[in-house]
Amino acid sequence: QAGLARCQREAEEVTELMKQNFARALERDGRLSDLDSRAQELRTMGEVFTRSTRVVARQQRRRHRRWHLVA
Repeated sequence: QAGLARCQREAEEVTELMKQNFARALERDGRLSDLDSRAQELRTMGEVFTRSTRVVARQQRRRHRRWHLVA
């Protein structure tokens, strides 16, 4: 009887630990999803920034060429 009660108590402890581990894994998954979406946003913003810097550089080169032609 005592052995059965001990086994049952240990099984409940293990079950509780598994529930806690599962909850932590779900939390981590949520945080990873957030990080992934933020990383995607940053990539997109980086691409936009790169495109806009190219446009600005092109405009500056054109202005510089115009001044050379004027001079």
